[in-house]
Amino acid sequence: MARKRSNGEGAIYKRESRGRWEAALVVGYGDDGRPIRRTFTGKTRAMVAQKLDAAKVAIDHGLDVPDNKTTVASFVEWWLDNVLPGEGLAPKTERWYRDILETYVLPAVGQRTLTGPKALTPADVETMTASLTRNGLSHRVADASRTALGKVLRAAEQRGLVGRNVARLAKAPRDRGRARKIKAYTVIEIRAILDALADTRWYPMVVVGVTTGLRPGELLALHWPDVRLDGREPRVSVRHAITHAGGAGLKAPKRARSYRTVPLTPEAVIALKAWRKVQAAERLRAGELWSNDWPDLLFTNEAGEPQRVDTFRHILGRAHAGAHPHRLRHSYATHLLEAGTPIHHVGELLGDSVATIEHTYSHVLRAKHEVVDVARGLVAAP
Repeated sequence: MARKRSNGEGAIYKRESRGRWEAALVVGYGDDGRPIRRTFTGKTRAMVAQKLDAAKVAIDHGLDVPDNKTTVASFVEWWLDNVLPGEGLAPKTERWYRDILETYVLPAVGQRTLTGPKALTPADVETMTASLTRNGLSHRVADASRTALGKVLRAAEQRGLVGRNVARLAKAPRDRGRARKIKAYTVIEIRAILDALADTRWYPMVVVGVTTGLRPGELLALHWPDVRLDGREPRVSVRHAITHAGGAGLKAPKRARSYRTVPLTPEAVIALKAWRKVQAAERLRAGELWSNDWPDLLFTNEAGEPQRVDTFRHILGRAHAGAHPHRLRHSYATHLLEAGTPIHHVGELLGDSVATIEHTYSHVLRAKHEVVDVARGLVAAP
């Protein structure tokens, strides 16, 4: 007598009316205790057996069973609601993923499925990015769309819903635009900005920003305990960054290496000591109207609240055409590199990797052929 197969083994049979092989497997149980079955179909018994085995392996590993009816759109919606909030990203970054996926990715490939005959392929992803650039969108948008989709499919891959991440297998969109150069301010331009902002609350921000290379969000998140103005080695320590996504708040710096200490110049020390007196006078004048939500915040407005990066950008733009807070950081880095500061020291001060410094500031680093010429001097005949 043949042994009866248990629910966990599944059953394979041929449905004569459709001329196809089918398999049924119990993949779980509903709230009412009734079994939930998944059916797999194929032209041959071997194809069905393969799908059945893959489903059983997924169940054994605690993963979801692949379903060729699950569309990219439905999985993205689930990912946005259930996975993205637990990624520990800043609110602004979460909103970026949501916007990229909903605006660019889903209209192009949302109707494709994760598996099955209509499954998303690397060619579909490449077609999506090519279409975006062909329609006048930037290379950055096209590349961001591929990146965001790859992050979603990574979650599907981890859960056994797909066997491969087709977004990462797809070719990255080519950047046919001009290479972007980071333009640093000249000494004359810095002087012009400082003169335009003299005797304003923005003056010390510019002085500290251009002499420390802090990111704008790091600069505006500084607290007085982060700053040492007296002693032989005045310095500033980066411990936070400011964010205004969903209301003003503090977040961790961009990366682990972004936690760092940067020396302060005498000019920055003088500017900060003067600002400390101004801030104390403003606090006394405001009285009960002064915000107690931000104790010890260094750069505040007249009510003791944080300054916004976009406000800082607007002020700089009025002081000097095309000025931007991030260019203060680039000016600091460019000046150090042109002065011959070792690249790894610059990376430590900026909180960036050596690779990032090389890529961003390649135009101010010595060309590789010059390095070769120097190295030849070690062995070349005189």
